[in-house]
Amino acid sequence: MSAVVKTVTPFTQRDLLLEALDELGVVYQEKGNAIMTERVDDYGAQRFIYEQGAYRFQHDSSPWRKLNFNKWKTVSAFLGAVEKVYHQAYERLQQRLAAEERRRLEEERKRFVEQQKQAVIQRAKEQGYNIKEIRKGNKIQLQLVRTTY
Repeated sequence: MSAVVKTVTPFTQRDLLLEALDELGVVYQEKGNAIMTERVDDYGAQRFIYEQGAYRFQHDSSPWRKLNFNKWKTVSAFLGAVEKVYHQAYERLQQRLAAEERRRLEEERKRFVEQQKQAVIQRAKEQGYNIKEIRKGNKIQLQLVRTTY
């Protein structure tokens, strides 16, 4: 008898899958493009195999075999738990990447403002102005003064 168990979230990122397995306390071993789990069936260790851009869980779900798995009796329960934790790890990754992108954009904005300020100061000095910089909160005001006689 065979079964097909599909997950909503495809396991595409190895690091996140390993993080999920660690968080669930699953003992595993990496061998090439496979992640061998502690779960054993008639064909040996149940494993995640990387194929066509995602990890697929390879297992035998024979109903006649005595299951001796400590936490998850069925493959679908195990995959459901892995999928839930994988999704949480993926969300944390997305939040981290979004925060890094916000920091990068803010630094880029600050560099642009500084370049603009330096360009204005340079042009003003070339035209004979004295520059006075006034800070109001998080804004910069450049006051140009030229004394004529």
